[in-house]
Amino acid sequence: MSAIPSRSQGAQRLLNKNVTALIPDFPFHYARYLWQAAILKKPLGHVAPQHYGEQVLIVGAGVSGLVAAYEAMRMGLHPVVVEASGRIGGRLFAHVLGDRNDPQGRVICELGAMRFPKSGKALMHYFNKVGMGGNSTDFPNPGSAAAPSTVVDYKNQQTYYEGNDLPDQYKRIEDMFFGQFLEQDPIRFTDMENAMQESAVNQAEIKAIWNTILRSGWDDLSFYAAMVEQAKWTREDIDLFGQIGFGTGGWNTDYPNCFLEVLRVLYTGLDTNHSLMYDGSSELPLRLWSGTPASFGDTQVHWPADTTVESLTRREIADPLHQEVRQIQRLSGGSFKVYLYDNQLNTGTERNFKSVVYTPHVRVLDKFRYMDGKDRFNLMDNLLAPETWEAVMYTHYMQSAKIFATTQRPFWNDAQNGRYKMSVTLSDRLTRGTYLLDYGLGNGASTGCGMFLSYTWNDDSLKFLGDRSAPLPTHVQLCTTLLDTVYADTQLDLAAEFGMVDPFIEINWEDEPFYLGAFKMNLPGQYEYQRLLFSQFMNGVEGGEPDGFILSGDDISWTGGWAEGAVTTALNAVNKLAVIFEGGTIENNPGPIDQWDALQPLKL
Repeated sequence: MSAIPSRSQGAQRLLNKNVTALIPDFPFHYARYLWQAAILKKPLGHVAPQHYGEQVLIVGAGVSGLVAAYEAMRMGLHPVVVEASGRIGGRLFAHVLGDRNDPQGRVICELGAMRFPKSGKALMHYFNKVGMGGNSTDFPNPGSAAAPSTVVDYKNQQTYYEGNDLPDQYKRIEDMFFGQFLEQDPIRFTDMENAMQESAVNQAEIKAIWNTILRSGWDDLSFYAAMVEQAKWTREDIDLFGQIGFGTGGWNTDYPNCFLEVLRVLYTGLDTNHSLMYDGSSELPLRLWSGTPASFGDTQVHWPADTTVESLTRREIADPLHQEVRQIQRLSGGSFKVYLYDNQLNTGTERNFKSVVYTPHVRVLDKFRYMDGKDRFNLMDNLLAPETWEAVMYTHYMQSAKIFATTQRPFWNDAQNGRYKMSVTLSDRLTRGTYLLDYGLGNGASTGCGMFLSYTWNDDSLKFLGDRSAPLPTHVQLCTTLLDTVYADTQLDLAAEFGMVDPFIEINWEDEPFYLGAFKMNLPGQYEYQRLLFSQFMNGVEGGEPDGFILSGDDISWTGGWAEGAVTTALNAVNKLAVIFEGGTIENNPGPIDQWDALQPLKL
């Protein structure tokens, strides 16, 4: 879901080098950890036999929660998954429009994450495990070879180009950014990229480059300040870069954020070479929820072969959806009392667990600790250290909005006047990003096509908040008015192309009750907040009783907005569960806890 646009420069080079997203703050090789477990035909860790079947509460049924639950089950623990909303998937949210029983009338709209970087190899491991990797294609980002054509609408002027043949004015900006600015000391972009290539991973070099940047004060710089003070770009170039980027998407929604947030994504190749999942992204958590390890070629201990995360959960809670975790109270002896509130039945229950893995946005955790009156006030204060609660309270989140319309056919491929009738469109006006998707090219259950009329971030997305009593086409009409104007020369009439009886869907993640935003993106000076949140899974590991409350999710990771971070923090949690239940890492496959001393994030 990240607001960072795609890029074309270096995309093929990244593929040739086979760059793996090793986050520079903690460059543990999560994909290798998963591969080695598969080679050894072992779970990721083991627990002492006396703890087989012990229950662990997993809060949140997104990809982070389901990865943690699935791997906990394989180790012999009993995951119990609860979800406050009415569906499995979290921000992997492939909404189906049309007749679910008629593939010819079904269209997938990815309301959350929709493009998945090939360098995020831990996430790709799970896509492949559940059988989704083979039914995918390159995502048609603007300015990529997968997009037949792109139109840039900037200052009321339109520029058309095909494939990744960027016009010279955008190539110049891209060369200034990657070829000059990012190559300077201490950023050393190519050196970092080389240290992350699969055939020559160099964790020591990654840490050396990154820690030098941290010690040099770059945490205090916003992205905008970096372009002014360090890159020394002109205002004209900064405006063009902010609105349109390299002809592949504008960067100005990230200008207020810390420059380090952007740099992590660029180093790790998360901003390019994206995949589109024809089956729909939410199939990943759904398959981990209902599939057996044997069906995925995995081994497990303790449980019968037909055991699933769903079956274990439903043994304890008949309907695990609509279950809000409003309070988590630490008890003497290291266990936790959890207050569950069924938001459909309006009833509450209390249950005890030895361990709790919490995966929703931490801003929800902060909100819920004040609910249910003064009698429960302060029950959660000792759940986290005061400085970690401060990090929770001041974590900064981005907003995101999408407006989607189904179409009768992929009309944009029609030729007109020597060019495509419509293109992936970037604008400095209301719609900002318009994407064109054809699921008929895949082997999934949905074969329809459609378009994101608008995909926006922050202030741009807030323009689509408003009176919910107004009919949905109001926002659609705003977008079609602009796009019909942009394509006046082709006599485009979008309304005539829309399909189905109810062809539209929109979402604004700022307005979703159990998310309250799209993803975290730290502001300048917030590095220490992120270090505390990410490092929380290590509480009590050294010199104390391992803490059974564990934070996980993409906002706990260093790369908010990327499902790779949701997966890798889930793997941290699984490693922690193995320690809590008196087991540990499988021999010959050290986990993140084993390598913490060597790779841990620098404390500023």
